[in-house]
Amino acid sequence: MALHELCIEPRVSEISRLIDWVEAGCRGDGVAEDISFKMKLALEEAVMNVISHAFAGWPPPHRVTVRLEITGDNIRAEIVDNGRPFDPTKAPGPDLSVPLDQRSPGGLGIHLMRSMTDGITYSRSETMNILIMEKSRN
Repeated sequence: MALHELCIEPRVSEISRLIDWVEAGCRGDGVAEDISFKMKLALEEAVMNVISHAFAGWPPPHRVTVRLEITGDNIRAEIVDNGRPFDPTKAPGPDLSVPLDQRSPGGLGIHLMRSMTDGITYSRSETMNILIMEKSRN
């Protein structure tokens, strides 16, 4: 089992560093390219949502920590932030039957996170949001 941890500044410019870090961790632990890609995409979306929404109008200091636990069977990503409380597991899914040109912008990020992973859980501990995403390596 490998455990990786990265603290990032809550800035969009940090997303590329996050992606490189996830890719390096997955490669180092022999995670298949397609599984690594899905986890990178889900983490990018989740952290971007934290940066864009959880901290908007929320008093600093802002903190984001990402942990990646890789076992022989599973990848578990945990995002911990001190932003505004928000449970993405309770957000309704988008209506994909509506033609693209008639949809409101946005709203697909949580759907993407759900479809790229095998499970998402959320909890709030005191002032911290904890989002966990899991993906099987099989």
